[in-house]
Amino acid sequence: MKKKFNLAVALVLLFASLLSACSGGTGGSTPPAESSSAPSAGAGSNEGEQQAGGEASAYEIPEGTTITLVNGGGTSVEKQMEMYGNALKKKFPQVNFDIRASTKELNIDKMILNGDKFDIFVRSIGSIFYEMPKHNIQYDMTELMKRHNVDLGGIDPVLVDSMTTNAGGQMWGIPFLNSTLVLYYNKDMFDAFGVEYPKDGMTWDEVYETAKQFNQTKDGVQYIGLEYSNHHIVKLNNLGLSYVNPDTNLSTYDDERWKTVLDVFYKPTQDPGYQTFMAQNENKMASGQFYEGRAAMVVTLVHHAGSEDFEKFDFDWDMVAAPTFTENPGVGGQAYPEYAAIPAFSENKDAAMEVIKYLISDGFQLEFSKNGNMPVSLNKDVQAAYGTAKYEGKNQTAVFYNQFAPVMRKSPYDNDVEKKLTQYINDLALGNMNVNTLLQKAKEEADKVIAEKSGQ
Repeated sequence: MKKKFNLAVALVLLFASLLSACSGGTGGSTPPAESSSAPSAGAGSNEGEQQAGGEASAYEIPEGTTITLVNGGGTSVEKQMEMYGNALKKKFPQVNFDIRASTKELNIDKMILNGDKFDIFVRSIGSIFYEMPKHNIQYDMTELMKRHNVDLGGIDPVLVDSMTTNAGGQMWGIPFLNSTLVLYYNKDMFDAFGVEYPKDGMTWDEVYETAKQFNQTKDGVQYIGLEYSNHHIVKLNNLGLSYVNPDTNLSTYDDERWKTVLDVFYKPTQDPGYQTFMAQNENKMASGQFYEGRAAMVVTLVHHAGSEDFEKFDFDWDMVAAPTFTENPGVGGQAYPEYAAIPAFSENKDAAMEVIKYLISDGFQLEFSKNGNMPVSLNKDVQAAYGTAKYEGKNQTAVFYNQFAPVMRKSPYDNDVEKKLTQYINDLALGNMNVNTLLQKAKEEADKVIAEKSGQ
């Protein structure tokens, strides 16, 4: 009986050993597989088998893997290497990174038409929700993120919500870079005019009053107090207004709150000194005057430190938080994140997920932040490091001072609808059109273009 028992035990142990060998049990080298719950829209095959029970395994990208990353916003390959490419090559020396940039000659449409495939698609919130569905390359990374233990808890939830809200609850991409509105000012001009520097927490009305003090001619030069990027003020408006109502598929320009947004362009331009400037500037609002040293302040999208604009400055500058509305205290502009997405046709989804996981890690985000790229991390040390490797003594943490306004709902018609409003802003400043007429005309034209493009 004892011999029979020992033989039975030996057979059981041998069988268990064989099972382990057949399962490919190589510890950390076994990649987790695609879940059957992942969307089927163009999803490619994956390179592994999921572990029993669906538990995540430690995954290492295999030697010689090629990861193709395409930046759809046109950021040059050289700039991408500076921002993240060099860090990726250092972190993953076994990976061949093929980093590309879309261009006018070879945009995303043409790439996909040519049959090009890539593993990571970098795109901003302004375009990703239009471009990915257009080509049917959207892919919900939710299950893949779970298997790779990707934790989004360290990312500002507004940025995560900006994805899920616009992607029907799915995660087509993970935010790894952000931007928002900020106010830059020319310290030399403030000193020359004897005006107190702006501060974080100012309202739009306070900024208007400050700006008036600069709307004058001095030593034969016409100066103004304030200019802005009209496009970004509207797109990232403090009230979180969307361009298109998703329930009606009509423009929102009949919403009275747009009048508050348009006051930003109307009130400061009615000062006599500003009107004199316009009369001398072909009846146009200020644009580019700040960069030439003739405007004291500009409200615009956050520049990445090292921007060519800042390299050209021959004056001392600093920055404060974007102005807020009195009726909406503490709320600045909307966030404007860039996402790293895995297209449905990628054949390296596990490897791509590990790369994206690294891009949102505190280690990468800290160095990213130091180099002047606005991080997505909530880590105070990461935020405090923003821009410190580029400039000293600047109030660069001003970009984190305000609470973000709710991110607008995106639609395929946003760019067209936006232009129907912004085309009349100069007329508003000149007094050729009042705000009610502007919104009425903008709505009529916006609804018409939506109907044309939607085939209604």
